Amino acid sequence: MIKKYILSFVLVFYATAVFAQDIAAERAAEITNEMAQVLSLSEEDKAKVYEIQRNRFQTAIEIRTKYADDADARKAALRKVYDKLHGKLKGAIGSDKIKAWGDYKRNY
Repeated sequence: MIKKYILSFVLVFYATAVFAQDIAAERAAEITNEMAQVLSLSEEDKAKVYEIQRNRFQTAIEIRTKYADDADARKAALRKVYDKLHGKLKGAIGSDKIKAWGDYKRNY
């Protein structure tokens, strides 16, 4: 009987982790496709942006889970992730394209 409870717990935990990864990948793909269309990214740049965005969303999910009860700590940790995102994208696709992306996002 206890084995069934342990197995159930493990399966629920595993399913939650897989679901979170799917969400991160889906959101990263959406943003990457929009950026690729707006900025005319090459396949290489598109792959870099996707990986950066997927890591961003995965980290954000982990932070939201870890700091579920502490809004201030969660906000600070998410701000750090967002601040690093800009630098990583700038390094991957260049400052001109990041500026163009910012202009696009402000207008739409």
